[in-house]
Parts: sequence; structure tokens; C-alpha cells
Amino acid sequence: MKNSIKILFLILTLGSCKTETRKESVTLKSDYQKEIKQEPKTDLTDFTITEIDSLFENGILTKKFYPNMSFCGGGLYGFYYNNELKLIDSKYQAELGYSSRKIYWNGNKILKIKYREFFAEWGKYQKNYPPEKVEYDPSKMTYSDTIYELTFGDRYEFVKMASGKVISTKTDSTLTKKLTDCAKRMKTELESIKE
Repeated sequence: MKNSIKILFLILTLGSCKTETRKESVTLKSDYQKEIKQEPKTDLTDFTITEIDSLFENGILTKKFYPNMSFCGGGLYGFYYNNELKLIDSKYQAELGYSSRKIYWNGNKILKIKYREFFAEWGKYQKNYPPEKVEYDPSKMTYSDTIYELTFGDRYEFVKMASGKVISTKTDSTLTKKLTDCAKRMKTELESIKE
């Protein structure tokens, strides 16, 4: 509830860059009034991950497309607030799967990376349906769907999920380096766009 109020308040105040402390009255769904006091904030570009998601979902961020195929990310979009990159969204598609990345930024710092791998499980398929005995049938193919969430900042978190369940919180330093290097490279690729 606290985050919902914060997001609602952020959306209501985005048009204003005033730095004074002020009070707002917000009508909540439960039909009661609650007074919210905003702490002084002089820089309205220092957003949290939740605030960036809210800006994205409400169409407030400006979208830019990288016209070439990103070296490590595939199709690449950057989302900006006041010409400052806040979110990268990329997808690399293959015939029977894809990988996608969502990278949240605060200046030159990565706040969070959401990485998803969705690929055909060829080994499992070939074991169950040997190619020398059975003709290929795409309807019998199974897919792996793995999501990795890396959160940086005061408290680092690494979460690996499959089928909606956490399967590991043990940091994979090789994957972490690969994803952060790719994030920085995609940021550089987006910065190369001539306007």
C-alpha cells in the first residue's frame, strides 16, 4: 500500500519540479482521504525500480529504438525521462526461443537486471524422440523458461526462477559479469543514436 501511494504521488507530481515540501490529499479506493507529506526532492530523475516501472506502464518515458541489431541484446529499446536513460528493453529471438533483458538505470548505475531465457529443450526431445527413429514433431517439444533477477545497490540479490518458483539464490558470478557487461554495451549502443 505504501509503494502504491508513493507511485500515485509521483505520477501526480511529475509535472512539477518544485523543491519545497508540500502536502497532497489523495482519494484512495477505500473512499477515505489520506494526507501524504513529500520529502524535499530536488532531482526528479532519481527514481526507484518501482517508480521506473510506473513511469513505463503509464507511457511517461520516451522510447528510442537502436536501428541495428545489438551485439549482445538483439532488438534494443531505450526508455528515457528528461533525456536520461531509465530502462533498457531488449529481445534476442531465435527460431524456437528467445532471451530478453530489462535493465533499470540511475545515471550510470545499474539498479536491476531482469534476464529471461526461453528455449527449446533439444536434448530432452532427442532423448524421447530419437531423430533416427521418429520424424520431428514441434508439438512435442518442451521449453525451458528461466528468469534471473539481479538487484544492485545497498542490498545485492541474485534470484533464479523457473515455473514461478525460486530455484536458487546463489550468485552466478559468470552470468552476473556477462549481464552487466552486456547492459553497459547496450547503453553505449543507445548513446550512439544520432537524433
